[in-house]
Amino acid sequence: MTLVGAAVTPVSGQGWADAITAFESLTGRPMPVRRCYEGAPPSSVGTSQLRHDLGARKSVYSVKPTMSTPIATLEALAADIVARGHPCDVIIYHEPVDNMSGQAFIDLYQRSAPPFRAAGVPVGVCFTNWSCNLPYADPQSALRHYWPGDHLVDFIAIDEYPIGEITSTKDAAPMDVRARRVAQFADARGIPLGLAEYGVDSSWDTAKADRWLRSVADWGRSRAALGKPLRWACYFHCDVGGAYRLTHAEHLDAYADSARTLA
Repeated sequence: MTLVGAAVTPVSGQGWADAITAFESLTGRPMPVRRCYEGAPPSSVGTSQLRHDLGARKSVYSVKPTMSTPIATLEALAADIVARGHPCDVIIYHEPVDNMSGQAFIDLYQRSAPPFRAAGVPVGVCFTNWSCNLPYADPQSALRHYWPGDHLVDFIAIDEYPIGEITSTKDAAPMDVRARRVAQFADARGIPLGLAEYGVDSSWDTAKADRWLRSVADWGRSRAALGKPLRWACYFHCDVGGAYRLTHAEHLDAYADSARTLA
């Protein structure tokens, strides 16, 4: 079973709860998992983005600690997640390749992950998929230079968009092709794989974008058939870096079909 949900952001006049409700109304189904983001980690669920998911859904929760973030803060947050019985997967500093060197990320992850794992909260990495496909000789190769160690990672996540690939005459490579390398990496280590962000821009060719969205569902089904289902798949329903909100009927239908077929 793969939980299919989304990251959402409020539009003008909305609060976070309104944005979540609006997405559920738009798609005609409850959202079983939400991708949410925080900068500096808070010390409690009640002051975090997680508060919008309590009692309603699982959270895929990105935090951005630094080397000076108090360990006590991470321990308190982890303990509160457990005390509230909230299903939550924690990502330490998603997309680190764009923000720091490999060694800096490894040091940060190895410092930040243990408080969550000690409390029983799953913790993992989230890389841009393009960085997973780089040659190992490239210092930005996530799988070679940003990997913190099998023993400290409970899941691997990727963010993937076919940016610049869909044109009037060209389709984007399907998801099974583009994610082959990271899937093999995860499977060889027995670590679950998740799709933390994916999406298409509403300005792209609608039919071609729809085909790519459906390739995500095909990939998820093929993973499930191998006994290795995606941990979750979260559509990026946000206007950040592009117009990724689900505005076309074809894209809404593709999202709904993914949710039904991967459940």
